[in-house]
Amino acid sequence: MRGVGSAWARSQRRRLVAVVLVTAVVVPVFNVVTVTDRTTLAAAIQGLLDAVLISTLVGGYLLLVRDGVLRARFRQLGFGATLVINSSIVLALFLVGRAVGQVITTLQPRRLLTSFGDAHLVYALPFFVVLALTIQFLLQMNRMIGANVLRYFVTGVYHQPRREERIFLFLDLEGSTQLAERLGSATYFQLLRRFVDDLTEPILDAEGEIYQYAGDEVVITWPHDRGVRAANCVRCFFAIRDAIAGRAARYERDFGVVPRFRAGLHGGTVTAGELGDLRQQIVFVGDILNTAARLEEYAKRTGRDLVVSGALLERLQLPAGVQSARCGDLELRGKEAPVTAYGLSGAPRLGG
Repeated sequence: MRGVGSAWARSQRRRLVAVVLVTAVVVPVFNVVTVTDRTTLAAAIQGLLDAVLISTLVGGYLLLVRDGVLRARFRQLGFGATLVINSSIVLALFLVGRAVGQVITTLQPRRLLTSFGDAHLVYALPFFVVLALTIQFLLQMNRMIGANVLRYFVTGVYHQPRREERIFLFLDLEGSTQLAERLGSATYFQLLRRFVDDLTEPILDAEGEIYQYAGDEVVITWPHDRGVRAANCVRCFFAIRDAIAGRAARYERDFGVVPRFRAGLHGGTVTAGELGDLRQQIVFVGDILNTAARLEEYAKRTGRDLVVSGALLERLQLPAGVQSARCGDLELRGKEAPVTAYGLSGAPRLGG
């Protein structure tokens, strides 16, 4: 279960704060511009009160309902259906919040109903519709393309190619081909979806980002400084292992198997930029990714849980409880020079 202090909850609260700030700025300004039967100050105060009430209602719905008790149901819906349903609910909450605001400022309970007939709604309703659709569209797009990717596109961070230091963790399910044959493609996909969902909390807690899904492989990345801080890139792997182990009974019950996985970890300089015309995405290019992928292949071949390059290990202070064992200088496919690698194992204390 995701608690109030979890990384997921913190991420959702940050989004809520963004919604509150936008609403607190836009609604008072809109009131001042369109309300003509009150002074500018009164309209602004009414707008600020409406913003607080609306943000509370919308935020409560987003956190407790959409991403809370009904999260699994909404996951079954498509983009369009989710956008329409959520926008309609948010629009209704906008109107209710506005009506409650009218009751508070006028001290007239009847305004809870009569406010829905205000002439002001001729302007307010289209405004609320646009605002509700915009908020939901941005939240949906942010979820679809990645927690930070939409921000990267909007701000143009990678519009021009740039070099940067990054760490990559390649994580792959063990025995995926046999699992797909045994379970059938539809059930195997449900297993894969469950597995990827269960990665969310450990990745957020370790300050990582999902770079891409490639079949049954997940690639997680960090800017270099964030990845080495508190050995986030290493802690992430072991936190994922613990998360899956903690849900082992559910996997056994629903699929008859608990997924196992191996991983490769490496870091260095890559070139990042926007790529594509018909479909744009932010792509990282460099030998670093190839090396991380080959380390993951080596981990699968030798039965090790996590294999990290010596070059990256030198920059890390391993968490207490994690031991490293030298694998040697490996001749990896596609690499001319050997790569020094270490296998990591143990049971780190992840509470910190």
